[in-house]
Amino acid sequence: MNIPNDPHVCLVSCTKDPRCKAWTFVKPGYQGSSAQCWLKTGGTPGGHLDSCCISGHITQPPITITRQITIMDSLYTPPSSSSSSSQYVATPGYIISTSATTAPFFSIPLISFEDVYTYQLGDPDFAYSPHIKRQPGDLAGPHWQFKSPVVMLQQNDILAGIVPDVDSLSGPIISSFPVTLDLENDGESPALLSYGIAGSVLTFHSIYGRDYSIKNWANKISFQYNLVITPGQPPLEGYRLVSQYLWYAFGHDRLVAAPNLQSNHVNQSKYYLMDAWRQDTWGRYANQVYFSFNCSNGIPCGSLYSGRTLFTDGFGTNNDGWFNSWFQTLRSAYGWYAFGEKQNDKVIMEKALSILNLALSAPQDPSGGGAFPSIFFLGADGRSLNWVDDSGWAGLCRTLPTPPANCMEYYHPFDMSWTAYWMLRWLDFSSNISTSSSFSSSISPALQKQILTFTTYYADFLVKQQMPNGIIPSWFEADTLEPANHMQTANSETAGSALFLVKLYEITKNITHLQAAVSGMQFIRDVIAPKRLWFDYETFVSCSQKPFEFYDSYTRQNPENNLGKIQAAFAALELFHATNDSAWLDVGQSLVDYLSLTQQVYSHPLLSPNLLGGFTTQNTDSEWSDARQGYAADVYFQYYKATFKFEYLERGVAALRSSYQVAPYENWAHTGGSQGDGPGAMTGFHWCQGSAMTSYEQTQRGGMMLGDLYVNMKQMHGAGINGCSLTSLSLSSSPTTLSLSITSPYKWTSPLLLVVDQAPSSSNTTLNVNGKNIGTYTSTQMGEGVPVPASN
Repeated sequence: MNIPNDPHVCLVSCTKDPRCKAWTFVKPGYQGSSAQCWLKTGGTPGGHLDSCCISGHITQPPITITRQITIMDSLYTPPSSSSSSSQYVATPGYIISTSATTAPFFSIPLISFEDVYTYQLGDPDFAYSPHIKRQPGDLAGPHWQFKSPVVMLQQNDILAGIVPDVDSLSGPIISSFPVTLDLENDGESPALLSYGIAGSVLTFHSIYGRDYSIKNWANKISFQYNLVITPGQPPLEGYRLVSQYLWYAFGHDRLVAAPNLQSNHVNQSKYYLMDAWRQDTWGRYANQVYFSFNCSNGIPCGSLYSGRTLFTDGFGTNNDGWFNSWFQTLRSAYGWYAFGEKQNDKVIMEKALSILNLALSAPQDPSGGGAFPSIFFLGADGRSLNWVDDSGWAGLCRTLPTPPANCMEYYHPFDMSWTAYWMLRWLDFSSNISTSSSFSSSISPALQKQILTFTTYYADFLVKQQMPNGIIPSWFEADTLEPANHMQTANSETAGSALFLVKLYEITKNITHLQAAVSGMQFIRDVIAPKRLWFDYETFVSCSQKPFEFYDSYTRQNPENNLGKIQAAFAALELFHATNDSAWLDVGQSLVDYLSLTQQVYSHPLLSPNLLGGFTTQNTDSEWSDARQGYAADVYFQYYKATFKFEYLERGVAALRSSYQVAPYENWAHTGGSQGDGPGAMTGFHWCQGSAMTSYEQTQRGGMMLGDLYVNMKQMHGAGINGCSLTSLSLSSSPTTLSLSITSPYKWTSPLLLVVDQAPSSSNTTLNVNGKNIGTYTSTQMGEGVPVPASN
């Protein structure tokens, strides 16, 4: 069968077919233009690699499956129809499809029915579960937290894990037999991995504990899962293979089957194709929340208000501007400007530009050494201009048990660096002016100089404050510039500053800024990533608050949040581009693969939107499809362009589309779903549509151009970006013809833009779409995009 150019797709296909004992992946060009996958019912001498093919076999390693059933205070032995243990013999390194079944002869009182595995390889170096625990009896992964569901342990080079078979789950099944993953790893007893049927109850925000109530079950009880046994893995990085498996086992097919993923679940009557979303986001919503005024220097300024200063901070006005790592007004303005440039709409461009003017007007008092505040609000009189350093929702001072007397006076580099990075990104427009535009770019040389002056001053502040080990403290007192004690010795926020510093180096070539960026990312690589100290402000002071010293001693895991992971992945890739050191690309891919464990590879059957591809936030929260998925989409697409890994392309598409299902809300089912199938908070323009549409605008520009449908001719894979799916792809010669089939549930009123990347420059290519010849084109024409008539 034809498959994408990735052997893991063939392996996964074999594991999902109970008849399959072996598989062979044939590279493109040996049995046709597309890659081929052969599934075999007979065995092979052994897995091997040669020039044409990659093969492997599915046999079974010696593993004992112990089924544990809890019944009040004693163990219940299943009847003979369900064995209490089974022996599996196979070659290590494969997926073992497993099921557990019991059929009681009479009604029995049960608390749970689980398979429990003892990890007997010694004390694990690495432990992972979707959630961590606060107290005994908490669960590490009830079904409400099945985003990328897995529990795993690794010691030296051997990783073992359990992946639930989410294909076997349905709403009625979960309602009757709630499933859960669990992990015990206290260091005193052998570590345990488990999966099975067990009830759960919400105990704190998004933390679930075991439901110990007794249920009388008389019917057949069963559950399915996959054991993952992977020796030969890099120390602490066996998760990378598991992350890849999760996507190909569950995410890939679901994405291809869901070209309508970008439809809106909240308002199902409109907003299907991206052009409609563009008009709603930039034409209606942005203009609705935009307000303008003159800055103190008389320059026209403006913002897209969130209303959070009134809602969460009581400043008495809706007219605010947030320039932080969540609600980044400057990033949304970038997307708005890109849309205006594409539409040749000078009014939109000038409005977006006024937001850049506002960000650049933030006061950089010389006594502050280049630091600047991150929250703006216009006074109730409509004239007074006010800046706040970091007192907003999840600011340090608002959640400390004993906040300092002047709790507004903290500078937060994570916010400042993300803002400064997006100031530099505005320079994209100074070198990408469309020759067909009827007016010149507004990013004038004078404005470019102002951006570089502002950001260089701030960069010098970071260099001065950086500690010898590379870390940049998370907060600074505004009066003294003394670092706060919180997260001073370990934080992932340093990655955000490293990203900004290396981006500035690429423009100015100031080696001091590059050295600081490298030092910061070395700290992330050598300390934060291996110890998984993914601490940023959201980890502790957002809605899932906890002490800064919190540690889960029951699974021996730290609390983790993924904002720092996102910016660390960006920074590693930027360092690769700046230094041409491939080691940073390798570091970046390991970060992306770890980040991917917070992406949803399926949609929970008890929740009504299609939540595929969205992101949760941290291992102490449970929301689905949080708005940060727009940032994650950027990560995936940038890494795809650097590596051409098919998985990154598909994950990026899924992340890109996922926000539109739940728009205009920040996320869905904030506590996982046990408290209802409904949207999360209405956070504002930026933390949903603004972020999502800015991510989309970046896929329609320059070197990131993906169009409505993207095909990589050299790699022979592709994906629908906008409201369509690629279902087949083949290449023939004499003449060179690229044939593809696409499907879309939408009515297209304008041509679909097909982008073909990595096409040979030595010859032209004829394109055949859904059986129709649409013309012959050069590689340059295909890279810029070929319109496919709507009838196709």
